[in-house]
Amino acid sequence: MTLSLILSFSVSHAETFYKDHARGWHWYEKLPIPEDPALEEKQKQIPKTPGEKLKAYREELENRLAAAWINPTSQNVERYQEMQKDMMNRSQTFSQTWMKNVYVNAGLDHTLVAPVNQKAVHVYLDQQKEERRQAIQSLSQTHGLFFFYSSNCPYCHQFAPIVKMFAEQYGWDVLAISLDERAIETFPNAVPDNGLAAQWNVTSLPSLFAVNPETEDVIQVAQGMTSIDEMENRIMVLIRGNK
Repeated sequence: MTLSLILSFSVSHAETFYKDHARGWHWYEKLPIPEDPALEEKQKQIPKTPGEKLKAYREELENRLAAAWINPTSQNVERYQEMQKDMMNRSQTFSQTWMKNVYVNAGLDHTLVAPVNQKAVHVYLDQQKEERRQAIQSLSQTHGLFFFYSSNCPYCHQFAPIVKMFAEQYGWDVLAISLDERAIETFPNAVPDNGLAAQWNVTSLPSLFAVNPETEDVIQVAQGMTSIDEMENRIMVLIRGNK
């Protein structure tokens, strides 16, 4: 290369640099890399959201388990064991963090609502029982009990004293309704059915309803022979369901 050519080459590049001095040393730029469709597709498949990452993790764990089960080589089993150990470590860390949050945040501690300590459980159950008693007793101020029976129904004879005991315990009035127009010992002042049983679709005996005569609100307390506890639970569930 002659001296004149070298000088010409140097001057040309110097002019280019000085004319474009605002860009500083960035005048030396890399050539654009051609796009790789396969690389782009691979990047699209990389999990990005936590849900996608968890799904990919589970799939990898299942694949390693399947490989180890179908072809239980030392290498395949070890690969599954490594990932299973990682999963257990993650679970332990999650559990520890969970409990830490519960300990420092009372709003996340469910045991404050439903305690597991034996003494606390007794207090909790007593409180629940008292709340249930108050709710059922309060309902008796607006509702009465309609007891449907038949004198030839042995279950009705057994259930009638339970109904009477429940009514006395919570202060309910009871209207006993006989489907065969015959009284029974527990409710000698029963009245004959006037079509109400068909209207309320009473298909099994005995049946017990809590009725508000003013609003015509009807709660089926029992269908068939049940205990007082079952009646209490049913009333509480139905009351909460109507709120």
